[in-house]
Amino acid sequence: SSGINAEYGGTIVERKREIVVTNGTKVDRELCERIVQCAASYLLRNVSDEQKGEWSAGESASFAELVSHIKDRVEFSEELKQQDGGIQTILKNCHQVFQIRQGIVSIRDWRMGAGRKRRAVANRKYDRTALAKTKLCWFHEHHPQGCNMDECMYAHGDAELVNLMM
Repeated sequence: SSGINAEYGGTIVERKREIVVTNGTKVDRELCERIVQCAASYLLRNVSDEQKGEWSAGESASFAELVSHIKDRVEFSEELKQQDGGIQTILKNCHQVFQIRQGIVSIRDWRMGAGRKRRAVANRKYDRTALAKTKLCWFHEHHPQGCNMDECMYAHGDAELVNLMM
């Protein structure tokens, strides 16, 4: 045992029995929803349901600008401050709605990725067709112009929701 101590600098630190998750997935859902709504409202502030023509993804903003806007409007708990990445992690976890590239945040336009090849996965957890219509479409519910997809994988209202029996 003393040989191992000497080999690793003389100190072995015992790992905590409980591993604390700090990736944003344990943050209160209501707080996450308020952050997502605040960010989306800011990016979509110049989009209205009365606009005719092409669906709009709104504006883009630097991550710093968006965080400043959110911090001015959403009250944070200590819970969020203890998470690695904080607001950025919450927005990244909400990848159905947001796209973050090189510090710029925008509303995701799913039509832009329609031509990409998707790998086939046998695992039901990641099988897109097995999960179709099991969650509400954020765009249908919150975007001023609604969902822009012809064949959306998400439910457009409670009537379309599928109960996934596991």
